[in-house]
Amino acid sequence: MRNGGTPDGGPHTLVDGRYELQRPLGRGGMGVVWEAYDNRLGRQVAVKELLFRGAVDPDTQAQWVERARREARAIARIGHEHVVAVHDVIEADGQVWIVMEQVNPRSLADQLQERGRLAALQTARIGLEVLRGLRAVHAAGVLHRDVKPHNILFRRDGRAVLMDFGIATFEGAAQVTRLHELVGTPRYLAPELCTPQGRSPREATPAADLWSLGVTLYETVEGRAPFRGPTPYEVLEAVREDEPPPMEYCGPLRPLIEGLLVKEPLERLTAQRAEQLLQHVAQETPQYPTAFYPEDGRPPGTESPWSVGDSVTSTGADTGPLEPPDDATGSTGPTDPAAGSRPSAGSADSADSAGSSGPPDSSGPSPSADPGTPVPPRGLAARLRGPRAWAAAAVALVVLVTAGWFTVDRLSTSAGPSLDSSATLRAARERGFLLVGVKGDQPGLSERSAQAAGGFRGFDIDIARAVAKHLGFDTVRFEVVNTQSREYRLSTGQVDLIVASYSITQERKESVDFAGPYYVAGQDFLVPARSTGVNGVADLDGHKVCTVQGSTPEARLRTEYPRIVLEPRASYGLCVTDLLAGTVDAVSTDDVILAGYRAQHPSELRLLGAPFASEQYGVGLHRGEPALRAAVCDAIRDEISSGRWKSSYDTYLKPLAPKELADQLPPDQTECG
Repeated sequence: MRNGGTPDGGPHTLVDGRYELQRPLGRGGMGVVWEAYDNRLGRQVAVKELLFRGAVDPDTQAQWVERARREARAIARIGHEHVVAVHDVIEADGQVWIVMEQVNPRSLADQLQERGRLAALQTARIGLEVLRGLRAVHAAGVLHRDVKPHNILFRRDGRAVLMDFGIATFEGAAQVTRLHELVGTPRYLAPELCTPQGRSPREATPAADLWSLGVTLYETVEGRAPFRGPTPYEVLEAVREDEPPPMEYCGPLRPLIEGLLVKEPLERLTAQRAEQLLQHVAQETPQYPTAFYPEDGRPPGTESPWSVGDSVTSTGADTGPLEPPDDATGSTGPTDPAAGSRPSAGSADSADSAGSSGPPDSSGPSPSADPGTPVPPRGLAARLRGPRAWAAAAVALVVLVTAGWFTVDRLSTSAGPSLDSSATLRAARERGFLLVGVKGDQPGLSERSAQAAGGFRGFDIDIARAVAKHLGFDTVRFEVVNTQSREYRLSTGQVDLIVASYSITQERKESVDFAGPYYVAGQDFLVPARSTGVNGVADLDGHKVCTVQGSTPEARLRTEYPRIVLEPRASYGLCVTDLLAGTVDAVSTDDVILAGYRAQHPSELRLLGAPFASEQYGVGLHRGEPALRAAVCDAIRDEISSGRWKSSYDTYLKPLAPKELADQLPPDQTECG
């Protein structure tokens, strides 16, 4: 794997003839991380290698190789701004090299070693970003299992990044740890995993990662670890049996940290509630209140894919560089002495125990209240305590009514339910805009654009704007969602609707509703322009084909074309990068998505133009809101009948592949009957 140079990473030390190792950035239990230069794409990267051969016995070496391979697979499934990105994985001669984005190698642990502790405000901002990355990890079905300050790094703009998934596990991964081997770092390990010798440990869940985050935040704000001992065994005993020492500098972080450090995982603070508390302490005003759902973050009648605290989070406003406040603690106000008692996770009382520095007020009508009962503005109530809160809420509702919200209700038929029955629409009216989940990297369909209103442009964006206008919203805001997290983002109320090349499938209809379809695409392949021998799916047997983990194209290829070698990634953008780099032979997904990428590289890539299956794109909605679904269906029909559908299609999609997409027509509204 190395061509020339010296073993210490001197000049011209190459990996795979491409990545030039320049200097070591750090060394850990499983290997060395190098600063390197990608000669093919002209960018700085980080390359992680295992310890040198001969440093450990062959069995341990083989185990580390499998762990490194699993780490790369785990990270590649995620794709989130607060999780380190994997660019490439190279295997040869029993060695695994993981090529990652380069971030500042100075970790949170390094900062704590230099400064002792951080202010509560800065700690909350870091914790909020790490939690958002962690929720993305859990939404992808991955457990990190080693959250600690050493594994929290920062990008140049100060954003926290979660990394080092060397012992991560995910559904379908083989267990590579040996019997009685400790998995994780003792002082950050959850108590349910610190089982005495001779007993079987409990199964790890996302709640274990939340415990580790709680320990990390305690250490960050207090300057000392909550559980200590002269030996690893005594540390584990302390984790299992002892309560953490009283905190001195935590300020308004007290209820959050104590809620995360509940010994019983089922009673531990949920990820959703933890994010609300961190937003409050970090002084990040919520950009949008969500539908008023129970503590578990799910609307009534839906099932959670995890038993405890999973999800992916909002990728809302960037909190910016993390500078400490002038005061020593960063406290945003006095801490109520009553906050010293441990909150009961999932209880309304746990929120109020923080006193004036607690989380946003969660008081208000329950989800089982009369559907016509307005939901009080949660963001407003969080800032106004006592009788004035309800008075202000009443005034706000009067303003909304007089502004014309009731006129929108005429969209529902007299025979059907009123739009006021929609919890989603009530929450959107409360905040004053519709929140729509979209993709950010699909040319023609939905992509970021600094010049476009709202920062996005494309065919999907036009559909989303049409729906918003039909529902009475002048303002629509877009939230980037990934393939793996769309159902969860809807079910937890983090977005109101999803318009993101969202294929309608029977499996998805068990957890979300659809309106539409508004477009029908065909599954096809993108290949290098020089590969003239590939003209259809049969020509790709034995070839590496990249697609997105958890997508319908992946499921179809896996079941119907088992001789194709699948290379799943977190996004199609990563797949195209690998195709251009020559590490995969083709990319497969919907033809309209592939056409967008081909248009970006017309001389290097070729769309086969031989679709072998079809996908219907629908607007994703919460389950059990028939009035909202009917209104969205009306919006799609109106967009088609008015001619705006064709105009948008001709503007964004047809130019991508004039020959392959020329005859596309609006589909029948089979989900709107």
